[in-house]
Amino acid sequence: MNKRLIFAAMATGFSGMVIQLLLLRELLVVFHGNDLAIGIIFANWLAIEAFGAFFVGKRIEHARKRIGWFIALSILLVLFAPLALYLARIVRDLIGVVPGVGMGVFPIFYSSLLILFLPSLLHGALFVFTCKLCAQFRDPEHDAEKGASSIGRVYVWETIGHIAGAMVFTFLLIPLFHSFAIVFAVGVLTLMASVALATFQSKAGKRKALAVLMAILAVFVYLLVGDGDERLHYHAIARQWPGQEVVHHQHSLYGNVAVIEREGEYTFLTDGIPVFTTPTPELVRVEEFVHFPMLAHPRPENVAILVGGVGGVIGEVLKYPTIERVDYTEIDPLLIDLVRKFSTPLTEAELADPRVNTLHVDGRRFLKLTPYQYDLILVGISNPENLRVNRLFTTEFASLAKERLREGGILVVSLPGSLTYLSHELRNLNGVIINTLESVFPYLHIIPGYHNIFLASTTKDVTMIDAALLYERLEERQLDLRLITRPHLDLRLAPRWLDWFLESMEGATEEINHDFRPKGFFYSLAYWNAMFTPYLSDFFRWLEGLGLSLFAIVIAACTAILLALRWRVASLHRLSIPYSIAATGFAGMAFDLLLIFAFQVLFGFVFHWIGLLVAAFMGGVGGGGLVMTALLPRIKDDRALFIKLEIAVGLFAVLLPLVILAVAPYLGNPVVFALAQLLFLLLAFIAGALIGLKFPLANKMYLAHSPNLSRTAGLLYSADLLGGWTGGIIAAVVLLPVLGLVGTSLVVVVIKASSLIMLATSAKSLR
Repeated sequence: MNKRLIFAAMATGFSGMVIQLLLLRELLVVFHGNDLAIGIIFANWLAIEAFGAFFVGKRIEHARKRIGWFIALSILLVLFAPLALYLARIVRDLIGVVPGVGMGVFPIFYSSLLILFLPSLLHGALFVFTCKLCAQFRDPEHDAEKGASSIGRVYVWETIGHIAGAMVFTFLLIPLFHSFAIVFAVGVLTLMASVALATFQSKAGKRKALAVLMAILAVFVYLLVGDGDERLHYHAIARQWPGQEVVHHQHSLYGNVAVIEREGEYTFLTDGIPVFTTPTPELVRVEEFVHFPMLAHPRPENVAILVGGVGGVIGEVLKYPTIERVDYTEIDPLLIDLVRKFSTPLTEAELADPRVNTLHVDGRRFLKLTPYQYDLILVGISNPENLRVNRLFTTEFASLAKERLREGGILVVSLPGSLTYLSHELRNLNGVIINTLESVFPYLHIIPGYHNIFLASTTKDVTMIDAALLYERLEERQLDLRLITRPHLDLRLAPRWLDWFLESMEGATEEINHDFRPKGFFYSLAYWNAMFTPYLSDFFRWLEGLGLSLFAIVIAACTAILLALRWRVASLHRLSIPYSIAATGFAGMAFDLLLIFAFQVLFGFVFHWIGLLVAAFMGGVGGGGLVMTALLPRIKDDRALFIKLEIAVGLFAVLLPLVILAVAPYLGNPVVFALAQLLFLLLAFIAGALIGLKFPLANKMYLAHSPNLSRTAGLLYSADLLGGWTGGIIAAVVLLPVLGLVGTSLVVVVIKASSLIMLATSAKSLR
């Protein structure tokens, strides 16, 4: 394969991966870090790539100036990538959603589709164009086996570009550069690849192409060397937060952190979600969340605050004269650095107090490793709105917290509530967490309100608190509080509120929230969608009753219909190959999301690792494709090997959750903790290898009966990507939140059983 073509294939893969990960980061800020959005974004990218590969890429058969078309598509890609980035920043304004307000599933779907459309379309078309160029220079006579080899080679080199893009993005670009600098730098690389290919053209064509390319390169370099990218970056931020003074905006390894200043008040946001405001915090929420449990304890000395402590919570805890130690965890050091940079008297006092230990570590891991025990453990986030937060509302977390509490200690969590009406979604969200806490702790005291507060303990004392007792302790401790007074205590702890709450909770779910079956996350999604996209409420209620058996019945029925159609129409036997590739694409996307999901659940910092996990997966795809491409001439029975690979994908779907579940209990060991992260990379590589092994072989089998190389490459590439799109949407929205880790894996097994049946019963002419 010509070196300039290799460079073009690698540059296409590199730019595609960096643009994809960059837009993923930006869109997660728009969608408030919702894990469900990851699957939707990946799925939409794949679907549009499939469209570009099949409907745009196949036009190359009729194109005379193929290199010229490749250069034109590359130019369009580098021009539309900054536009997509800008659209990601202003999309809320375009669709009429104000900052700070959540977005439902459907707006996430169509807004991400809009933003990703042009870059994904062009990237998909470029794959097919590169395949044809490779075949044109390597095999002008269009031999089927060599054509399949050409597709396989481009697939491998593009995948190597994907890997390099993911690694460079994670370790170099995100820590050092802002988004517009990254997208312009990637544009320069892509244009350089086009410059290399332009030398293949005729003298006149080469002169025109180089003139256009060098002009665009000069503009991009000027933007990077000058401050054009910087000005565009801040202009887009101003559009993203209209009417707000954004004094800092930065991506970190753990997400995005922004700071908004208004008349001396600073609001800190992570992934677009306001975390706290200082120096004037939300008084009612902070004082009630801290003082109800602190006054419920007879003598609080050691307190752990997991997330959300700075900016009010720590300050209120420190008012108690008996406090000896406050351990505060915040996994992202950038957030605390910015709190210190934009400091106020409140935050300075909180972080400077010698009793306060600020730890940059995941809260769950901290509890697993700390030698201390606590009188109170406060979970500072009040809704399991994503998988990272849901980990602090599961039975596994409650059991861990129980081990770290002293005798009479209290675990404190809060949830959205109401004192007027509990909707179906709000009832289930509170119900699943109540069930979870009661499955671990023998005693639970509920304080209803617009923020429901739950006090879980191993001793009965927690259920005996009332307004008189709390006020007596408040007086004894001589606390100077602004909100918590005797009238306020009488109002908030009046028995009628608890009676009303328990009566309103009748009919709530009986489910329990687990790490790998995150029903809390699902009910939070349902609640969130009921607020912002109420027309989907019935859909989420329908999802509540879904089980594995329904998926098995639907897949079996679809398989029977396909078999019946194929029996009547002999030419449909060939479609067993695209169907298998589509099912493999579904499995590949499901494996990818399962690994991201499980990594987030176990470690709590998947944003840093998404690029690495994708790189490992693509490394497996490239390695598998390279091995199979080299083996193609020596394979005697294509169909038999293809069926064996089909079985291997199904077996991997069975083993994947078993391996993850086997490792989970031992993560307290630092060695196991480190090795487990490498294990995830290995699992991602194996998953990718199984997908990569099948693609070149499928192309060879299909080309034997349909020698049109561009059509075959486009059809199978599209089948792969459309299967991935279906897997991304269904796995992210339905399978993972409803069925969890094991259930999702079993659905993949059933789908691969369907494609295996289609292959095993296909005509022997497919050999």
